[in-house]
Amino acid sequence: MNPEDLLTETLHDRVERTDYPSTPLSAVAGRAGAIRARRRRTTVLAAAAAVAVVVVPGAVWLGRSPGSSPQPSQSLSSGPSTDPTAPTLAEPLPLSALPLGQKPGIDYLVGDTYVTMSGDRITDAVFGNATTATPVRDGILASVPPAPGLMAQDGIAGTYLVSDAHHQYLGCGSDRFAMSTDGVQSAYWLADSCPVADTVAGALYSGVDNTMGESGPGRVVTPVGTQVTPVGIVQQGVVTDVVHGPAESVQVVDSSGHRSPVTGLARAGGSDENHDVLSGQLASDVNTGAIVDAATGAVQVRVPGWTLGQFSSDGRYVLGDQPRNGPTSDAIAVFDARTGHKVADLNRPGGPGVTLGQPAWDVDDTVLAVADSTEGSTIVRFDLQGHVTRATSVSHASGAYRLATRP
Repeated sequence: MNPEDLLTETLHDRVERTDYPSTPLSAVAGRAGAIRARRRRTTVLAAAAAVAVVVVPGAVWLGRSPGSSPQPSQSLSSGPSTDPTAPTLAEPLPLSALPLGQKPGIDYLVGDTYVTMSGDRITDAVFGNATTATPVRDGILASVPPAPGLMAQDGIAGTYLVSDAHHQYLGCGSDRFAMSTDGVQSAYWLADSCPVADTVAGALYSGVDNTMGESGPGRVVTPVGTQVTPVGIVQQGVVTDVVHGPAESVQVVDSSGHRSPVTGLARAGGSDENHDVLSGQLASDVNTGAIVDAATGAVQVRVPGWTLGQFSSDGRYVLGDQPRNGPTSDAIAVFDARTGHKVADLNRPGGPGVTLGQPAWDVDDTVLAVADSTEGSTIVRFDLQGHVTRATSVSHASGAYRLATRP
């Protein structure tokens, strides 16, 4: 490690270990809301600029020459599961040897502390066992599986609200929260009673983060016997995966409670409200990833052999996951959301024994992921050329880092 990396490492480690004075969550929410609003404006302006310069040669596309720049497809695309031009890393490095880069631009958890994008740190025992969390006006929602006093149930966890100086158990609900593309709306689902069973109803809650605590989140009752997982938010409402007995479906639920089925998908993985599209698994072939129109369900892109998830902030890219057998981590890659062509492979850093989890877009079209190994835990960052750096110091406690909810 060179002297510059050593100094940066020391400063990062000091920040992770230093005790900070408590910050009122109302102030935290205000700062975060202002940051999200600025980023929303930046995203809109960037999208407008992209439209304005659409005739510029493709030399600006990831540094490729104009002749090799991907072009938008005029028909449904079946993106290849492999692409010989997709950049990859030549050789993995141990986690501690990865160069230390910029810190995460999104919220994350480390140990029992929630760290916001603005650098505020909120500590609570609930966060120590949470798998993810998301901000709301009156605090931070945390998902902690399993629900208290219950056996583990797939897709179900205990939902807690952490507010100033205390936390409150809200009940059992989905182990995933949803967030809008601009980061200012959240959604979650709670069952009326636990354990979740065929005779139990529930409710889907949604609202704007900076008002949910004042007037209460919107509440839509869900039918008896359904287990609902919010996945994303689009113009029409909240995107949900719904399990009712043996049947699974994707539905968009609006504020009045109207449910619109998305016939093109068997399961949803992400949403992009700017372009009003959803990602997930094709209804006719669950082994094929797909991007569909949120309103009509019409299939726009197909990516055989991959599971599609989150979109980047501007909607240009989508994350893909490819399950692998045995102890090897799943493959993770970035795809062009217009064509389905692979843009980059995100190779596992650190060599054998390292697992990558919770891949999520940062605000600058880089991808963050939690890397865990016998060496410890850290958050790593991939750019679209496949290069990897560390975004945090390495904690010796495996599983110490987790990413908060992203769109």
